[in-house]
Amino acid sequence: MDKFERKLDQAARAAWLSYVGGRTQDEIASQLGVSRPGVQRLLALARQEGLVKVHIDHPLANCMVMSDAILQRFGLEFCDVVPGDPETPDSSAHYLAVAGAERVARLVERSEPLTLSLGTGRSVRATVESLSRIERPQHRFVSLVGNVARDGSANRYDGVMVLADKTGGERFLLPAPVVAGSVEEKEAMLGQRLFQAIVEVAKEAEAAFIGVGRIDRRATLFQDHFISEAELEELLTREAVGELLGWPLDQAGEVIDCSITQRVTSLPLEMFRHQTLVALAGGRDKGPAILAALRGGWLKGLVTDENAARFILDSERLG
Repeated sequence: MDKFERKLDQAARAAWLSYVGGRTQDEIASQLGVSRPGVQRLLALARQEGLVKVHIDHPLANCMVMSDAILQRFGLEFCDVVPGDPETPDSSAHYLAVAGAERVARLVERSEPLTLSLGTGRSVRATVESLSRIERPQHRFVSLVGNVARDGSANRYDGVMVLADKTGGERFLLPAPVVAGSVEEKEAMLGQRLFQAIVEVAKEAEAAFIGVGRIDRRATLFQDHFISEAELEELLTREAVGELLGWPLDQAGEVIDCSITQRVTSLPLEMFRHQTLVALAGGRDKGPAILAALRGGWLKGLVTDENAARFILDSERLG
């Protein structure tokens, strides 16, 4: 997707919000993260390119309907829904990364010093890889999830190093496994001065962009050896449907109290109640986990695809 196509997508979103959603230009500017004159230029582009007729003549129209419904239902600051083909589940991965990168870029491109937190996962890694290089050595980027597995192998989906390399910013990695081997081991890690220093940096973050994990045999936590087969079975027995930063959630979005949560080293979700926590995840198989995160009220922003969005909205109608 080139620069003009991305601009056309944004023009379609602005046109839908204005002509179908009935939003004011100030409201559109706030939701899309642009200035009021920027909204006016987008609306002019939509008219110029023939997007505005009796309906919005663009594939994003259906996505915008779902985006607005999710935003209203869960009280989000923003919700971006990208197109996806249900026959090819991975088809939306590129669009998801581009949409996520646009949200991250609005923060990173600022000249004022910025502290930004990142989770881990394929979508987070793909998002930062989609960003253009820009010199911002004044920024700080901090990881919210341990960057090593119990066997010592590195977390291959960590995005902090990539983002720091692209900007020249400072990087802060969490020196721990996602799940410690014992409660005593976790307490020892959390008591280290280095660990506490990284926690203090994360508290100063303006926003956090994280992935959403599923809980099944294809879960990243299990596939990448952050949890054992016995621990996976424990989560399934406790009816976990997803995880945020390694913290397992039930269908209602409540953190499940089990032996695993007693050993998770990631920063606690409660810490982000007053930050902008943004989830980057798509695909129908991630639908239950994303819905749990929304029901729990953990998220303030969401970048997803229409397959996951359709699952979320269908589930809410049935629920």
